[in-house]
Amino acid sequence: MSPVPPFLVHIRCDTDGYTHAVTEDEFAVGRHEGRFRAVCGHVVLAAPMIEEPGRFDPVCRDVLRAEPMAEVPRQERRRLRRRSRR
Repeated sequence: MSPVPPFLVHIRCDTDGYTHAVTEDEFAVGRHEGRFRAVCGHVVLAAPMIEEPGRFDPVCRDVLRAEPMAEVPRQERRRLRRRSRR
C-alpha cells in the first residue's frame, strides 16, 4: 500500500504576495495565529480571504515536484506570549 500524499491548503501570503502550499497539519497548528509554515519553509502571514490568489510560489512548486518529497525546511516560529489576567 502506497503512502497517502498530504492534503494541501493554498494560502496567499500578505507579505510576499505568493500563494503557498501548506500541509493540513501545519494549517491546524497555525490557524489561531494566522501564520502557517509552507512546504518551502516560508512562514505565511495569511492575506484576507477576499484577496485573489497570487502567483504560486516557485519554491513550493519545486518542493512539491521533487521525488521523493524532500525534507521541508524549518523556520523558527515565534511563540505567543500569553498575558495572565489578574
